[in-house]
Amino acid sequence: MTQREFLDTLKRALNGQVPPHVVTENLSYYDNYIYEEIRKGRLERDVLEELGDPRLLARTIIDAEESSRKSRGQKSSRYSDIYEDDYAEDAEPVRGAFHVNKWVVFGVLFLILFLVCTALFFTFRTAFSLLFSFRGVWVWAIILLVIYSLSRRR
Repeated sequence: MTQREFLDTLKRALNGQVPPHVVTENLSYYDNYIYEEIRKGRLERDVLEELGDPRLLARTIIDAEESSRKSRGQKSSRYSDIYEDDYAEDAEPVRGAFHVNKWVVFGVLFLILFLVCTALFFTFRTAFSLLFSFRGVWVWAIILLVIYSLSRRR
């Protein structure tokens, strides 16, 4: 078994059983540990033999997380049962104080665009009358598609 195989097996065994940050922390820890031991002159094979089976190691981590969860008063034995929709298997941790739904952003941008166009229409009626005519539907459709495609680039 190689270092990469060890870490992949550990990751598969932990995913869905513990929070994503616990998976990331443990993978990082063991990756660094193996790297440092090899740097000291030990053989990769010897380091991995010392660590043992990654599935057994994962079971130990899961049991420790369950004990911690029980001490906090949570009852479920699987992390995915508690936070079913909050975390996907490959989800990145949320950065920042809060998460804004893309449709809310889309709606706010649409409202701002509508208000700006309305103000411009009343200021320059002839130039912007196209936006409110029958042909203006196509212009609005293009504007909405551009805004939507910009919001999807995140």
